Amino acid sequence: MSTNNTPKTYNAGDMLEAYSLAFETTAQLQTLISQISKSTAQIKIYAQESNIHPYTFSELESLILISQFLSENHVNTFDVEREKYQNEFDLSNAQYDAGDLFNAYSLAHEATLWLQTMFYQIKTEAKAIRQKIVKLGSGIFTNLERLIHIAEYLADNHSDTLNIEREKSETEWEANKKAVSL
Repeated sequence: MSTNNTPKTYNAGDMLEAYSLAFETTAQLQTLISQISKSTAQIKIYAQESNIHPYTFSELESLILISQFLSENHVNTFDVEREKYQNEFDLSNAQYDAGDLFNAYSLAHEATLWLQTMFYQIKTEAKAIRQKIVKLGSGIFTNLERLIHIAEYLADNHSDTLNIEREKSETEWEANKKAVSL
């Protein structure tokens, strides 16, 4: 009885699927960051009309800009990878292993964790501003707070999904390395 130690292989379609998931989840978070930025700008205008110094929003605006940069960077990276594997899918029979999927899902998971951290920081800073300028009332912050909560929820959910895929690929990759070394 012979044992088959040949690791499972994947094709460009599998890689395309991984990077498409990464692209779409990051693009969703990017959209929320844009909406958080718009909501913050509206609050800032209202605050300036109430004689609140615009520097009050500097830290929050910086965090939003960093989040926009990170999401844009990751969306572009994942889009390039999607295009690469789409072209390969159409033109070749290239084969990949679980390690390649692990790398794709790890990158996507890390990107989501970064954005998750930024949403936490944005939420903390928005709360601090709200406490500083209580004279505006809490209602003005409702939309911003809801957007931040949605972003946190989606980032957490996406992070969990990507981590599950990352761990599955890692487990398979490690098992394949052991099988090949036998």
